[in-house]
Amino acid sequence: MEDVQRYSLEEIEGLKQALTEAISLAEDQKGLEQFRREWLGKDGIIKALFKLLKEVPADARPEKAARLNELKERAEGHVQQKEDEFKALAHQKSLQQQFFDLTLPSRSPGVGEIHPITRVERTISRILRQCGFEEAEGPIVEKEYYCFDALNIPPHHPARDMQDTFYTEGDRVLRTHTTSVQARLLEKGELPVRAMSYGPVYRNEAEDATHTAMFHQFELVWVEDGLTLSHLLGLISHILKELYGRRRKVRFVPKFYPYTEPSLGAQVECGVCKGKGCDGCGGAGWATVGGAGMIHRNVLQEFKLDPEKVTGFAFGLGTGRLAAQICNYEDMRKVYDNDLRVLKKV
Repeated sequence: MEDVQRYSLEEIEGLKQALTEAISLAEDQKGLEQFRREWLGKDGIIKALFKLLKEVPADARPEKAARLNELKERAEGHVQQKEDEFKALAHQKSLQQQFFDLTLPSRSPGVGEIHPITRVERTISRILRQCGFEEAEGPIVEKEYYCFDALNIPPHHPARDMQDTFYTEGDRVLRTHTTSVQARLLEKGELPVRAMSYGPVYRNEAEDATHTAMFHQFELVWVEDGLTLSHLLGLISHILKELYGRRRKVRFVPKFYPYTEPSLGAQVECGVCKGKGCDGCGGAGWATVGGAGMIHRNVLQEFKLDPEKVTGFAFGLGTGRLAAQICNYEDMRKVYDNDLRVLKKV
């Protein structure tokens, strides 16, 4: 390689084959160092070719320089690949030579715990399975029909604005409540309906101590002949007493939801401030943990059910708020922190 002009672009391209053959002969670290000196060293092949570029005609120099850069990058890539292979082999050999006494105690700092929200969901599921309820699922990216229209919330309804929906393409939204699962179950027209579902829901709202843009709900729907508001109140009270103990105070207050009538809110005495008032309960001494009510006759009629023959009720419990009350957290956002101290609180 006395003069780079002796090599056409095609011949320089051919050096790639020679380079590949040379690197294949490097079977150990010593061979790799030899390759590095021969091709990439200060007196190596590639350096020598670059020095001779000044003798190449100006119009041919850029293209030939580009080819030489490609050759250099290929050489460096081969070196890196070989180094990785040698390191992996050395590590594997080291592991094979080591002896591990598997009977020794672990030095691990420990593992995580079941998340408080998951614990709440499992506890409520266990209670409701004893009452004959089965689990149901629904999509998180939901059609507007199941999230709103089927639930007596037409496009012009103010409640549609109140929920600050995350809209996606087409007629789909991030579900604002798990009540959309209720709509899908009623659509099947099979009675009785006795189901529960739970999971994340989304609302585009400002976050504070009791609100987050993503939170979790636990939904229940029960539809058949003879159900009354007393059944609903008794079931929610039973669930909350199981979660917090028999001495925890529970009350119900009037609410408005387009898909239930009458509607009510379930509240528990705030465990953080013991009823004195704090950010976790909005200063009221009571934490609202869910909404409920008898299914609106318009919703029943939407799915060809006769409200004169069948009745039903539904509730949506905020499992994030329930978990915050169990953990005695004034700020619900702590429940969603990726913090092992939070997970071990329950």
